[in-house]
Amino acid sequence: MNIYPKRWQALNFLIAGAFLSPLDYFIVNMALPSIKEAFRASDHQLQMVVAIYGLTYAALVVVGGKLGDIYGRKKIFMLGLYTFLFSSLACAFSPNITLLIFARLFQGFGAALLAPQVLASIKILFDSREQPKAVSLFSSVFGLASVIGQLLGGVLLSMHWGHFSWELVFLVNVPVTIICIAGIHFTMDNNHNTDQMGIDYKGAMILILALLMLICPLIFGQKFQWAWWIFGIICTGILSLTLFLKYEITLQQKGHPVLIDPTLLQHKPFALSLLIIFFYNFTAGLFICYPYYLQQFLHQNSMQTGLAIVPYGIAFFLGPLISARVKLETHKMIYIGLGLLMAGFIFSAITFYFQQKPSYITNVTLFLAGLGHGTIMPVMMRTAISLTSKDKAGQASGLISIGIQIGSVTGGAVIGTLFFNLTDSLGFPIAFAAAIAMIGIFQLTGILITVRLKKYIQWS
Repeated sequence: MNIYPKRWQALNFLIAGAFLSPLDYFIVNMALPSIKEAFRASDHQLQMVVAIYGLTYAALVVVGGKLGDIYGRKKIFMLGLYTFLFSSLACAFSPNITLLIFARLFQGFGAALLAPQVLASIKILFDSREQPKAVSLFSSVFGLASVIGQLLGGVLLSMHWGHFSWELVFLVNVPVTIICIAGIHFTMDNNHNTDQMGIDYKGAMILILALLMLICPLIFGQKFQWAWWIFGIICTGILSLTLFLKYEITLQQKGHPVLIDPTLLQHKPFALSLLIIFFYNFTAGLFICYPYYLQQFLHQNSMQTGLAIVPYGIAFFLGPLISARVKLETHKMIYIGLGLLMAGFIFSAITFYFQQKPSYITNVTLFLAGLGHGTIMPVMMRTAISLTSKDKAGQASGLISIGIQIGSVTGGAVIGTLFFNLTDSLGFPIAFAAAIAMIGIFQLTGILITVRLKKYIQWS
């Protein structure tokens, strides 16, 4: 008998809290034109509104996982909820664009505290038979967020409730966080590892700086026309990550506390799993290119743009729920997920190349891509987290979250750069078709990595 009788009730509130992180990404993108008008913000400032959230999230998420291991996942999840609550209020009532960007930084910090606690708690609260269902339910929120974020953003921006317009996309977080705070308080135990030592603050600073040097150039490279020093910063970031790993190995050998157990990254199956997670999150490029294509080339409004992504989002939501019921070997599920992703994006590219406008056919092809995304996400999360012991669950889930974030940022930068560069020379339709085809082609890398991964572990 499981010793956590309220585990399913707790999971509902954990998922609802985790839902805030992807929701905020999609819904804020919809509000950028209104924010620009309200504050007369520059394009660079608008980019910072989006980027500072992702940067803070990616850079601090592994620290959030470690804090959960040490102080208890309930306490850190609650801290994340309170941080997200007050930073959302600060965003909504920001008097200028500078304070809005500053408040978004704290939203990213809140998200970094929330995300790693969910996977780590699933590892602790549920036995091996229940974990696939729990992970699938958690994964489904990402697809749901993409649908609700686009549609809710369009609805809220058209409401003009009182004097509020763009502010509503931040205020909508308030009731969700309050409900989650109350729910987690009554349903979840503060599970943690009693043998955990302190935090390696020096290692945390090296990791944060390394991730910033990798992510910032990808986001702002196009603004500076990919000058040579942009690549110099990226190379420095890679060297810093190598330094971080060697530093953590040295600390572990001396018996000192480490931020990330280096044996996790040295364990080939787990490292290969992170690479697959990294590449399938290149799908973030769709959410940068598609709205821009619809609004700038086809001159569609925010509601039409939100509806266009619904087929992908619905399939993304259904994928984890369907895959949890399919009794196939894990490696076959990975091949199916990546295959659907690849086929969906390539067929979408072909269709847009010839038709240029969304149609019934593109709805079907985007549905296939979303189904692939929804299938591969829970399978890879479950596989990666199963390769670790319970005492390392927080660190492992933090690394998985980093893989997701860096994959999304890298994919957005690579696919977005390709799209914007080709737009000037080849026009919108060809540029968009090439960009989303490239998302599909990148999934071949994941398939090849899966072939190697199969050699190291016994699939179940």
